[in-house]
Amino acid sequence: MNRRTFLKISGIGSIAVAAGCTSESEKSLYSLIHAPDDMVTGKPSWYASTCRECPAGCGILAKNREGRVIKLEGNPAHPINQGALCMRGQAALQGIYNPDRLQTPLLKENGEWHPISFTQADTLITQKARMASQKGPNRIRLISEVVGDSLRTLFQEALQQWQSDGPVLFEPYAFESLKAAHDMIFGEPVLPSFHMDQADLLVGFGADFLETWLSPVEYAHKFKAMHALHDSRKGIFIAITPFQSLTAANADHWMACRPGGEAVVVFGLIRDMIDRGRGTELPDPVRRQITRICDPFTSSEVIRLSGIPVEAFDMLSNRLMDAKSPLVLGSGPGMDCGTAMQTDIGVSLLNLILDPGLTRYDFQNRHRIECAAKRSDVSAFFETIDKEPVDLLLLHNTNPVFTLPSGRRLTEIISRETLFVVSFTNFMDETAERSNLIYPIQLPLETWDAYEGKTRVTGTLQPAMAGLTHAPGVGDMLLRCAFGDKQPVPNYKSYVARQLNIQHHVQNPRDWVTTIQAGGIFNKTENSPFSPGLPAGELPLEQILHDIRADRSDAGLLFMAVPSLRFYDGRGANKSWLNEAPDPLTLVCWQSVVQVHPHTMAANGWKQGDVIQFQSNFGTLQAPVFDWSGIYPGAVVMIMGQGHTTYGRYAKDQGRNPLTLLAPDDDPITGGPSYLVRLSEVRTLGQKQELAHLDGSRSQHGRNIALTCDLQTCHLPSPHSGQGLGMWDFPLTLPIPEGYDIRLDIYPSHPHADYRWGMVVDLDRCIGCGACTVACYAENNIGMVGEKQILAGREMAWLRIERYLDPDDMRKIIFLPMMCQHCDNAPCESVCPVYAPHHSKEGINNQIYNRCIGTRFCAQNCPYKVRRFNWLNWDLPEPLPLQLNPDVTVRTAGVMEKCSFCIQRIKDGHDMAKNEKRLIRDGEIIPACVQTCPTHALVFGNFMDTGSRVRRLADDPRAYQVLGYLNTKPAVIYLKKVMQDASFHGKPS
Repeated sequence: MNRRTFLKISGIGSIAVAAGCTSESEKSLYSLIHAPDDMVTGKPSWYASTCRECPAGCGILAKNREGRVIKLEGNPAHPINQGALCMRGQAALQGIYNPDRLQTPLLKENGEWHPISFTQADTLITQKARMASQKGPNRIRLISEVVGDSLRTLFQEALQQWQSDGPVLFEPYAFESLKAAHDMIFGEPVLPSFHMDQADLLVGFGADFLETWLSPVEYAHKFKAMHALHDSRKGIFIAITPFQSLTAANADHWMACRPGGEAVVVFGLIRDMIDRGRGTELPDPVRRQITRICDPFTSSEVIRLSGIPVEAFDMLSNRLMDAKSPLVLGSGPGMDCGTAMQTDIGVSLLNLILDPGLTRYDFQNRHRIECAAKRSDVSAFFETIDKEPVDLLLLHNTNPVFTLPSGRRLTEIISRETLFVVSFTNFMDETAERSNLIYPIQLPLETWDAYEGKTRVTGTLQPAMAGLTHAPGVGDMLLRCAFGDKQPVPNYKSYVARQLNIQHHVQNPRDWVTTIQAGGIFNKTENSPFSPGLPAGELPLEQILHDIRADRSDAGLLFMAVPSLRFYDGRGANKSWLNEAPDPLTLVCWQSVVQVHPHTMAANGWKQGDVIQFQSNFGTLQAPVFDWSGIYPGAVVMIMGQGHTTYGRYAKDQGRNPLTLLAPDDDPITGGPSYLVRLSEVRTLGQKQELAHLDGSRSQHGRNIALTCDLQTCHLPSPHSGQGLGMWDFPLTLPIPEGYDIRLDIYPSHPHADYRWGMVVDLDRCIGCGACTVACYAENNIGMVGEKQILAGREMAWLRIERYLDPDDMRKIIFLPMMCQHCDNAPCESVCPVYAPHHSKEGINNQIYNRCIGTRFCAQNCPYKVRRFNWLNWDLPEPLPLQLNPDVTVRTAGVMEKCSFCIQRIKDGHDMAKNEKRLIRDGEIIPACVQTCPTHALVFGNFMDTGSRVRRLADDPRAYQVLGYLNTKPAVIYLKKVMQDASFHGKPS
């Protein structure tokens, strides 16, 4: 008996012995006695709803299996996200099954929390409200996250019952500067949507539209509609910012400007445009005023104040003059609100000059976030509570103690003995911890509601599953507590239906059912009464722009706090998927770092991982530094969202909160906050923190991994069409019989009957957002290992986004999704002694879990390093096991795993095709990563079908295989990223 046979037999025998020794049956069958009418055991039911992880309002479809939601996907019919979903939307599922979710109301007595029933909590709130309202008006105040019209109206009606003013809607990112600029230029503080997809030139001054700006999934789709390759052409994107966000990393050209210098560049461009004959459609007084104001902004002055090279400014000016459909976007995170408003005013004027009809603005379909209160109004709200006789404060899904720099002051206000504070939340966050009563409510996936993500889009919410707790919806609670026996409707579901009826969107029960099934009303055509227009006289610009040319010297470091793609404002920090998914640029997970330019690192003698103490006039912060070239040398950057002192096991004490360094004061003109502060002291502590980063190397070391091509040559035949044996002249070999050549191959091809599954990844469309990674977590029951195991190199992600830097210019970045390549000559298959890696007849490299004995030979032999070994049985505290996909095996310690192309979805496709007596159609099977991608960078299909999309894309001149010269014949084909030089080579207009 040889060694391989012995190991195979012993592996099978150990499994049999282990199975025979258990006292319980390996499998159990369960029957639902009173199953819903629409439920078939083993078959999913889908419920259309609306994502509420941010104010964008994307449509979602919730997949329910046997009474529990196991997966969220984008609603293809929804006009905002069109079927895609970001990583935060994917992770919304974890809110339901979070092990730290509160089950019952908690009442604080003598500093201790005591559980009470929901009936007792309702009685207590009713009594407190009645006593407060009897004392006089405005004794009850309510602050909430941004909600839909139905819930907002109910808030107002309930507060009227209690003789109090309406609610304040609070969002940490309320875009005050953009609203103030539009109010000045157009007459209303509106947030229109933008037809980014219609532009041929996009210029951004910080708006992180791929991360947190307005509606990221919507704008990611629109961005690639203008920036992806079409008929050998693509739009141009230029970013001018002090730091390289994920959005700026996707620009064709990134200009690093001095923090606060963005406005100077904008007004310099306005001066150039007017000097070159643009802006004649402006009213004469406005044109004369703009000319006078912009006169000092010569190119030399712009260069002095902004720090960008003169050739870059000239290129930008020429590009704007040459573009047929330019669109300029305004400020983004990391700025003080005063400078941001100056930038946004300049951007609005520049768009008016370049496009007098504002054809790429959509004022009739505005974003919901525009109804959020200014930060100054939120601050005034809490100061009113402190100074006026308020007895009852209601907080709905907000955490101002964490998200406001003035958190310490808020703690004093809401801790006042005469104030009774009720926090409607499902988690013990920093604000709830300081409340008197915590009242858990239904989550968006458990409740009825309506939410208008945009003016012409009303999304609906419905219970996608029965609640795991007895918590009511906040609407039902208010109907009981505010109206008592005089409720206008039986429940909040009826209230929502009534509101939609009042708005003439739902006329009868059939309309209601149709609306709920669709996930909303998407064909609203009524026009807003608002119509933008410039005033006839001069604009009040002098007061706003008086300090625009102030000295912005580089003396002392500037600290910038920026929003998080993963955690938004911190509300997502209690979800393990979002902690485990690395930041797309630093590739650090579970931790917070301060990004510092290499020149600054060298000047201070810092090394990556050194713990530095940063101090401003408002606070102190200690955090490790991260060496990163994508920053202006005089600035340091830290991402917000972590640093919670409570908020559950996945958030508590993870990372640091940069808001502790920021000024608590709001801008007197815009009412917005400042996310920029000058540091008063920086001190090295002599400590070092090991960073949980997954990049390994920032360079490809000359290997053909993430490849690029020039726009001028992308249509030419690739060197991979050659017949050499080297890295750069090895031919592209499809994983089908036609891809085998007797001159290259020793072994015969695999016979594939009807199907050979594979994928095409277009690097020119991948923006590195990581939505595919989290979708894979959700679909395939991937274990979350935590910070300690990440540091040990034991991450479990089946799909990772690799980030590589150009060695000639470290500011140029390319992203590459890497998953199992399902090679036809798979190196893992030939080394396993028990044949756990199995090559199916359809080309899938299956992993047979109950064969695996954990030798890890397959991982050692895989050149793509995509196999993951379960070193431990990963922690799944209750009720997280209910979140698991029943179609996917949960792996245990000692087992190797990796991407399966979502084999369970392929099997479902087979079943459907078999029942209908046909072959699987092209595009019918959509793996989780493909489904969620907002830019359609991933395509899945059958290489045996010569008419399939993957087969056609494999013939693209940009097609190549990562490390293809190893002759593994990967079934994942990549299309090179198309690089274009943003330099202007035409004749200046």
